[in-house]
Amino acid sequence: MKSERAKDLALIVAEAVLAVPGVACLRPGLRSFLHTAGTRPSAARGPGAPGAAVRITFDSQGSVAGLQVDVVVRAPQQAARTARAVRAAAAEAAAATPETVKVTVTGMV
Repeated sequence: MKSERAKDLALIVAEAVLAVPGVACLRPGLRSFLHTAGTRPSAARGPGAPGAAVRITFDSQGSVAGLQVDVVVRAPQQAARTARAVRAAAAEAAAATPETVKVTVTGMV
């Protein structure tokens, strides 16, 4: 059940993040690939699914305790400014505090 909630919330967060100006796409970095290498493939990883680029952890009360988002930024944009906007959008979409959101820029195009 919690897994389904995490998948649904990851999709909502992914949509919000992709709407941020300057975000080219979601793409997990090497650490994320290695972290998920031992897990089974999910049916939710079809086209448009966030896959390992959006990872959510919950606390014992079911609130979002941590949210990791990996993005690729468009070259004319400032990576730091775009990452701050992504952090705000992800926090709002997940109904979490910005302090729980970590954004990693995994590339620029």
